[in-house]
Amino acid sequence: MDRKGWIVIITCILLMGVNFYYMQENQKLVEAQRIAEQAKKKAEAPKDAPAAPAADAAKPAPQAVVAPSTPEQKHSLTSGTVTYEFSTKGGGVTRAVLAGNDHVTLNEHALEPIGALRREPAGVDAITYQMLEQSERSVSFEGTSAEGIRVKKTYTLTEGASSDEHLLNLTVTLTNTGTAQHRSEEYYLFTGASTALKHADERYQSFFWNDNGNASFHISSYFGKGWFSEAATEFRQSFANLRYAGVSSRFYSHILTRTTDEKGAPAKFWSSRRRLSKPLEGHPENAAIEDYAYEGAMGLPVVDLAPGASKTESYQIYLGPKEYHRLSKIDEETDRQRRYAMFYGWFKPVSIFLVSVMRWMHGVTGNWGVAVILLTIFVRLCIWPIHAKSMRTMKRMGLLAPMMKELQEKYKDNPQEQQMEVMKLYRDYGVNPLGGCLPLLLQFPIFIGLYSMLEYAAELRGHGLWWVKDLSAPDTVAQLAGFNINPLPIIMGITMVAQMKLTPQPATVDKMQQRIFMFMPLIFLWISYDFASALALYWSTQNLFSIAQTWIMKLYVPEPKLEKVKREPKPAPQSPFFNPMGHQKDKKKPGNKPPKLGG
Repeated sequence: MDRKGWIVIITCILLMGVNFYYMQENQKLVEAQRIAEQAKKKAEAPKDAPAAPAADAAKPAPQAVVAPSTPEQKHSLTSGTVTYEFSTKGGGVTRAVLAGNDHVTLNEHALEPIGALRREPAGVDAITYQMLEQSERSVSFEGTSAEGIRVKKTYTLTEGASSDEHLLNLTVTLTNTGTAQHRSEEYYLFTGASTALKHADERYQSFFWNDNGNASFHISSYFGKGWFSEAATEFRQSFANLRYAGVSSRFYSHILTRTTDEKGAPAKFWSSRRRLSKPLEGHPENAAIEDYAYEGAMGLPVVDLAPGASKTESYQIYLGPKEYHRLSKIDEETDRQRRYAMFYGWFKPVSIFLVSVMRWMHGVTGNWGVAVILLTIFVRLCIWPIHAKSMRTMKRMGLLAPMMKELQEKYKDNPQEQQMEVMKLYRDYGVNPLGGCLPLLLQFPIFIGLYSMLEYAAELRGHGLWWVKDLSAPDTVAQLAGFNINPLPIIMGITMVAQMKLTPQPATVDKMQQRIFMFMPLIFLWISYDFASALALYWSTQNLFSIAQTWIMKLYVPEPKLEKVKREPKPAPQSPFFNPMGHQKDKKKPGNKPPKLGG
């Protein structure tokens, strides 16, 4: 495919992205207008009239049922920089406070604690718990349900090689204290509620699961209204071997993993979202902005208990940052595959390799911004030979420009003949027309893999470089008439223009294509203006490196010459029936022949 074809493909993809973006924005505006109209009607309605239910409220928010006479008991466990807060209301983790570089509170907007035992996935844990035991490393709760099932939960901090400060062990024991058989498939453990840190990160919200080793997920758009379908209110599905499930935001995950056995068990998973009473950080409370808490509940295997019988299930709860190497360390001995909860996309191996290199470079330099710069230089050095060959090919194609124009004029009425002559011209001079596109094809998986890695890299959160305060967010330094001033994307756009000026253009590029090329930096600038500053830092660094590489090649690498390729003539094809040995036998040798006897 030539350069023109790639321009058409990239332009179509960009236009499709722009169209999708504006469709989403229009839907948000329509929804905001609908909410405003409902608020206006509600304000105009008589005070004694009953309030109409909200149209977008799929189900009423559940409220925990606890006996008012039972005082709430609380306890905290601290592991490293993480503090887990427990309560007898639901018998689980009400909040996980992450200190250190995170300064985040997980499960902050939940109505129930993590580990609450539900009899219906969207319900509540109605059991009244008592705190049995408590220490610096563990806490136990016990309560009895209305069906006569005694529930005991024990939370313990992890120990050993595969332990982590963000990891808790949980054992749940169900005992049938009644006189009849008890069987049910509807026991669920609440995974907690995940919320974005700010409204701009709402699109990264997701829920996920691992069935028989196959991890999958849905992002927040799952609950959005489709072109030909209504908005989904919940996700509910049964799995043959459910290993783990949970919810996550852009940088943090709640992962509930069953550790009773290695292969998982038949169970269900449920997830839904609940609209928050007020918007998240970054928007005023009276704005028509919708932010949600994403909740999940993982089903227990079938509970079948005879009178007096007990059943114990073991789990691990991970409440922490989405870091591939941290999750991999936990899975080294247990092999629970929690590392697969890092959904990097199509080029996941590339993302894993690049994050490994970046972490190593951070270990050397001690700064994540410098590590991103060194990672960029490393990638560019790896593809230097291919880039150099591409530049040489494009220069040789530039030398073919006069001959190309002659062929275009000569065969302007016969496109097919013109194409054949152009290919013959390429063949005669040994020029590969696809040679200039090879670096683009190679950089595409690298860019997508690096983009996915940097967008979800919790390691970069809160770390800065120069004027950048947070590498995981835009590097806004000021506002002008309500418009954010982000220096790194602007530098990226300027360096892209400079790079295109120095890059030799193929012979087939006309003035219209040159104008399109000049608009490409503006398009990229507009698309990536609010991306994470680490991505803009990578792109700006690679542009500067490419400019330096072009300048070095111009100074020290001789210009290519246009010469025809000498080809040896091919031997004429011979008939398969031609036998040179047979002809040799048929030749008569000189000499006297013996006389024939018998007349």
